[in-house]
Parts: sequence; C-alpha cells; structure tokens
Amino acid sequence: MIELAKNHLKKVLETCGANRNCEYYPCHFDGQVCLWCYCPFYPCEDYELGEYIERKDGSKIWSCSKCFWVHRIDIAVEILKEIFNLTKDKGIDEALELLNDHELMLKIKDKVKEKYPVNR
Repeated sequence: MIELAKNHLKKVLETCGANRNCEYYPCHFDGQVCLWCYCPFYPCEDYELGEYIERKDGSKIWSCSKCFWVHRIDIAVEILKEIFNLTKDKGIDEALELLNDHELMLKIKDKVKEKYPVNR
C-alpha cells in the first residue's frame, strides 16, 4: 500500500472505528464507534439520550455523558447515510451550511432514532 493511502486509511480508522489512541477513549463505552466524537445533534435535548446538569456556577448545560446511542456502529453508519443523502449533490461549504441547521439535524436524529430506538 502506498504511503498516502496508508495515512488516509489510518485517519479513516481513527475517525470511524474505536479510536483507542485517543486520550479520552473510551468516553462512553469500550468498543464504541468514534465517528461522532462531537455529536452532530448537540444539544439534542432528548431525555432518552442525555440530561441537563448543573455547572459549578449554577447554570445548566446539556450532558451526553450517558449517551451510548450515537456510538453504536449501526446508528453511526445510518446517521452518516442520512447526511450523505442530503449533501451528495453539494460542495463542502454548501453542505456544511445546510448541516448547520439545527432543526434539520434534529430531524435526522429523529428519523434514525425511529429506525433504531435507544433501547434496542
């Protein structure tokens, strides 16, 4: 395998697999899929997936620390498929602008969650 392909494959494996090289791994569970290290639905405000917690200063913040759903392989891949379907005919900047729509992202979450419920 040529070096450029090997380096690219390494990035894909670190991004899409269980990135055991990450200093925070596992942040949710051993064997988790790290594709959605930063959840595209944050904050989803879905109480099956997270909860508001209190900060030291008394303010509230959405916590996903107990969310396992987005880190399952079937769900991670399904989310990616939905995103690809929406962006397949768009350039990167246009796709990012589209996906910056939080309501649209929550619709993707709901669609995937309907197909793959949390407690399955």
